[in-house]
Amino acid sequence: MKTKLFMKFPPHVTNTPVTYQLVKKFDLKFNILKAEIDYNLVGIILYDIEGEAGNISDAMDYVRSLGIECDMAPSGIVVSETLCNDCGLCTSVCAINALSISGPDWKLNYDAGKCIGCNQCIPVCPTRAITHGLYEELGA
Repeated sequence: MKTKLFMKFPPHVTNTPVTYQLVKKFDLKFNILKAEIDYNLVGIILYDIEGEAGNISDAMDYVRSLGIECDMAPSGIVVSETLCNDCGLCTSVCAINALSISGPDWKLNYDAGKCIGCNQCIPVCPTRAITHGLYEELGA
């Protein structure tokens, strides 16, 4: 099984070696897609995790037992069709082509399956049509 896992760390857990434990205790392979951790303040991390479904479930239970909010995440962004004007600026910063524009209609296309949650597209959107859908969903 392969999934994206989002965690939100409370201040008292920002110095805990969670990543190490996920590898050692639960035999998971992962890639850190995004991390913002401020020691003794707050932290968020987005992993691309691969392993047996039971191991991922056990790892999530372990992380929650530490007081860390944790959930599987299908996508890193949300694109508002009503705000988007299909200008294409976001496509210029999307290195993995999760955002694209092509003819004949020249409308923005978003492939959530490709999105790694890097959020490089958010600050370049002039209409603010792209938001942190993942973070809003989890209350980050």
